[in-house]
Amino acid sequence: SRQVFCLDGDGSVIMHMGSLATVGHMAPPNLKHVVINNGAHDSVGGQPTPAQGSLSLCDVAKGCGYQFVESVSTPEQIVAGMERLKAAPGPGMLEVHVNMGGRKDLGRPTRTPLENKEDFMRFLQV
Repeated sequence: SRQVFCLDGDGSVIMHMGSLATVGHMAPPNLKHVVINNGAHDSVGGQPTPAQGSLSLCDVAKGCGYQFVESVSTPEQIVAGMERLKAAPGPGMLEVHVNMGGRKDLGRPTRTPLENKEDFMRFLQV
């Protein structure tokens, strides 16, 4: 069946942690969860999260029943991790550690959410 990718931030996962238990319980074999972990609620003020310190999101996901979990941080690890995530039975989680913050000259989105979805699906070759 077709793979479904969920893109999340560490702050969002922490705020909605019950969803991990639901995913683990339902065990959808085609669900792939990519968590961008910058250790902060960056989009709403930069408040820190415990996700790059005392809390392991991969351990939580594994404990909830995710079949595949991996944490990556380098560009090479991200590419290889995405390949393993796509090949693994789901539900699976790839946690991508990144730095907090963004470029000062980062523009605002110019494409619609539907266009973003279509671009992402083409990128994943779904």
